[in-house]
Amino acid sequence: MIMRTEDDQPEAERPDDAAPEQAETAQTRRAMLRIGALGTAAVVTVRPGIAHAAVSALTCQIPVPQSSQSNKWIKNNGDVVNPNTANSYKPPSSPLKGEDVKNSLKYGTSYPGYSSQQTDAYNKYIKKLTIGKQGYTCYASLQSPGRQ
Repeated sequence: MIMRTEDDQPEAERPDDAAPEQAETAQTRRAMLRIGALGTAAVVTVRPGIAHAAVSALTCQIPVPQSSQSNKWIKNNGDVVNPNTANSYKPPSSPLKGEDVKNSLKYGTSYPGYSSQQTDAYNKYIKKLTIGKQGYTCYASLQSPGRQ
């Protein structure tokens, strides 16, 4: 049978009862410090990634309409139609910037150089984007939590 060293000692030489509690407290503190150190490393690692994602979401671009339909116009309901269709607008001369799209969708601002009606039609087109279409990834990243 194995005996603990404190069992071998006479009563007077045994460490006081507080020592095991202090040892447990010290172990708990060390464990918390280790967890804290790991947490700090994780935050330092993740935050730059989040910051990069936020910046790339604002610098991305959305072509309206996508390049395969560059000769088409955008109707006031967001549909892509033939040029000069009633209630339709000529597409923007260059892709819309992610930051402008975010501001327009969130705050109702117009795109620089375009009327509020054109902006509304372009926004309706953007909201109809689906996976696989140009600009969808940019639009989806603008909708992600924390990017607003």
